[in-house]
Amino acid sequence: MTGRARIAVGLWIAILVVGVGILSQVKLTTDMTALLPETADPLQRLVVAQLRDGVVARLMLVGFEGASPEVLAEASRGMAHRLRSNGLFNSVQNGDLAAASAEVETLMRYRYLLSPAITKEHFTAASLHASLQDQLRMLGSSAGAITKTFLAADPTAEVSRVMAAVAPEETPNLLHGVWFSRDGNRAQLVAESIGPAFDLDRQEQAVASIRDAFSRAQLPETGRLLLSGPAVFAVEARATIQNDSWRLSLIAGALVTALLYLVYRSVPLVITSLLPVLTGMVVGVATVQLLFGFVHGITLGFGATLIGEAVDYPAYLFTQLAPNERPSDTLRRIWPTLRLAILTTVFGGLSMLLSSFTGLSQLGTLTVVGVFTAGLVTRWVIPALAHAPGTSPLSNAPALDATRWLAGLRRLRTVAWIGIAGAGLFLAFNHDRVWDDDLASLSPISHSAKALDEQLRSELGAPDVRYLVVMRGETRERVLSMSESAEPVLHRLVHDGIISGFDLPSALLPSEATQRRRQALLPEPGPLKASLREAVAGLPFREGTFEPFLRDVEATRVGPLLDLADLKSSALALRLGVSLVFSGNEWSGLVPLRGVTSAPAVAQRLKEEAKDLWFLDLKEETGHVIAGYRREAVKLTAAGVFAIAILLWVGLRQFGLVWRVLLPALSAILLAVTTLGLAGERLTLFHLVSLLLVLGIGLNYALFFNRRTGDADERRRTSLALSVCILATLAAFGTLAFSSTPVLHAIGATVSLGALFSLFLSAVMIEQEALA
Repeated sequence: MTGRARIAVGLWIAILVVGVGILSQVKLTTDMTALLPETADPLQRLVVAQLRDGVVARLMLVGFEGASPEVLAEASRGMAHRLRSNGLFNSVQNGDLAAASAEVETLMRYRYLLSPAITKEHFTAASLHASLQDQLRMLGSSAGAITKTFLAADPTAEVSRVMAAVAPEETPNLLHGVWFSRDGNRAQLVAESIGPAFDLDRQEQAVASIRDAFSRAQLPETGRLLLSGPAVFAVEARATIQNDSWRLSLIAGALVTALLYLVYRSVPLVITSLLPVLTGMVVGVATVQLLFGFVHGITLGFGATLIGEAVDYPAYLFTQLAPNERPSDTLRRIWPTLRLAILTTVFGGLSMLLSSFTGLSQLGTLTVVGVFTAGLVTRWVIPALAHAPGTSPLSNAPALDATRWLAGLRRLRTVAWIGIAGAGLFLAFNHDRVWDDDLASLSPISHSAKALDEQLRSELGAPDVRYLVVMRGETRERVLSMSESAEPVLHRLVHDGIISGFDLPSALLPSEATQRRRQALLPEPGPLKASLREAVAGLPFREGTFEPFLRDVEATRVGPLLDLADLKSSALALRLGVSLVFSGNEWSGLVPLRGVTSAPAVAQRLKEEAKDLWFLDLKEETGHVIAGYRREAVKLTAAGVFAIAILLWVGLRQFGLVWRVLLPALSAILLAVTTLGLAGERLTLFHLVSLLLVLGIGLNYALFFNRRTGDADERRRTSLALSVCILATLAAFGTLAFSSTPVLHAIGATVSLGALFSLFLSAVMIEQEALA
């Protein structure tokens, strides 16, 4: 080993040690919203914040069935009690009135500040007399027991009025005192976890505590627990992505290793061939951790694809070994072509690295650093460690010598051009329909799980905030005032049939100004007592019956206002947490709309009647965020292709040769996109990442196809190299195509198709002089 080789190996070992040290501290996340970037647009920033850590993102919807309603109701109370006391939840609601007593007490205490009916005339003798007569009629009705409970303290039925105002339009079915499904076969509850939605370790603890509480409920063997909600999905997604990433990486690694052993018949040579891949993955993932502060599970899974890309470099070296030739001599012979192949892949990855979309930028970083590192290891470390194999790779795997059939593909040139033309026409007429900008398409959650979520959400009345009216202000008071001003506009939308209902934050927490105005309208003790004495005249009420009423009015008149803290841990706080949020340095009011019949009509009316309000379609706005970064990625990709073309010109110095290298790779992308489109698969941002990999792989194939060779044996060795490379690519990416994670499946399927088309077109389009 020469002095230069010793330095190269020493640096390589040092870099590996540092990289492994960083990997031991890596922070892994699988939250899909972590891939979303920070945005300057305030509405988009609000959307991203709610997706990451809004109350809705922390909700867990729970159902359990498989026993009699009586047994399920008792289990519901026991589970709710355990969950409320374990410190992992802000709120646990199951409809149990006994558990909701504190909530009712809060509404009673602040009923005169919450009630929109409070006016100066509300406490006159005539108004009180009419209220008392109504109460007498209610005592004789089916609601008499409830009326009797509140009569002495609330003769104006203020608490009933308030509860009707704040109650959701659709309430869960109540059976045996707790929430049940409409058919009465499933008990249900909703819990809000206490930790941040992006803290998946905390969310996993919360999910585990629900499972533990269910196991302690001692239901019969037929009992079944159903869990749903964004927090549950996030925990399940992490497990799915982690399992897929490691399992598929191991399978791909095993397949590639077996292929290399079949060709080399040398364990040391196989191990040496894997060193660039492993080094590239270690350095690439460590760099992502250093630059971003975390590594996404998708990025880690994507690291498996480096097996199919970076393993090509030593394969080009070892399959090109001539008899009695040292690896260092072979490398010098093929290095100009191999160097260009490495650099074109790096340039393709640069377009991803420059993206402001965090997900693409992470993948670009891994590609650029991983591939470049693998190339450096191939150039400087492999020659120092490798020895020539005892037998020729051609004699070890004669079946992989594809010289004859690759040369025969030139006869299919006409078929290839027809296919390319057809693909171009397909995309010309369908280019708007091939893209999918829905963030949900990237989720590994199954359709059945999503259907269960919709069902539980509907029956529990849990927030499903797709359509929102948004108001923003520097203070909470400003937002609450805007909410109160918006009420007449929204009532007109209901009247006109454009929406069926809405939930204002000011209905649950009026502004301080409104509360003080209502407080000022409450009469002093003397006048109120006189009005009450006159009101009860002729009615069958004993003297002193309404002393609690007089005390409560006075306590409210001189007492504190209702504050957000007074609603803590209640169902009202859960709803208020959805509709009143602090993000960045400002407050926002989010008013969920129900029964939207025409989203454009809502937007237009708000534009005309309430210019300080915004209409937000959360799904559509998320799509706009993704579409914006997709358009940016397309532009960066085009710039990357242009840079690659310049690089090829610098390296090849022949326009015709540059064209013959670029054309098969670009045509392969066209055919791969068309094939996916015809198969009904719509393209996401991560398909775009895959197409950049296809470009790199296709350029590698075309460069070696068009490399001038000295004799027939060298042409056969080149064919063997390409056979090994395509099989390694298919082993790595084909395995990924079977992933249950949509992103990893998209990358695997796209690159596998693209690699096959690239090899086919490179063989088809090769000129006769290159073959000669």
